[in-house]
Amino acid sequence: MSTLKCVTYWEIVLLFVDIITMVNNMELRRFGVSVPGDLLNEFDTIVEEKGYIGRSEALRDAMRLYISKYKEEVEQAGGFASLSIVYEHKPNLMTKLIKHQHDAEAHVISTMHVHLTDTHCFEVLTIQGTPEGIKRLSNNIAGLSGIEYSQLFTFALPEYAEKHTH
Repeated sequence: MSTLKCVTYWEIVLLFVDIITMVNNMELRRFGVSVPGDLLNEFDTIVEEKGYIGRSEALRDAMRLYISKYKEEVEQAGGFASLSIVYEHKPNLMTKLIKHQHDAEAHVISTMHVHLTDTHCFEVLTIQGTPEGIKRLSNNIAGLSGIEYSQLFTFALPEYAEKHTH
């Protein structure tokens, strides 16, 4: 059998003061975001399906997930990574991709390039280097205009110091 706890009027007042203080300390900021219409329509469908009150809370959840994923990637130590990207097939973008790969501190060991459609390509880069160098290359590529998806997977091998030969 559960017991009820009697609280005084002042305990309730203090509880509400704590709640109001917490809400006031959580400063919400408005900002504008430009996105393609089809992306917004798909996002709105998910917002509705998941029962969000509106886009704002769904976007906050998406931002929290993005930040958490980023922190997880940064904390993974290792000398190797694969970077998977999907992008629009544009000569200017491809030139920038190649320049970033050649100028990077991390070494791009190999690439695999696939033409998905007439307009989009999928590329996987195998990278070796310090975690910082790998992350820097990944961020530089992900930030290029025209890159639509970017996923970094980092890993360490116990025999990293040993050379592999065929």
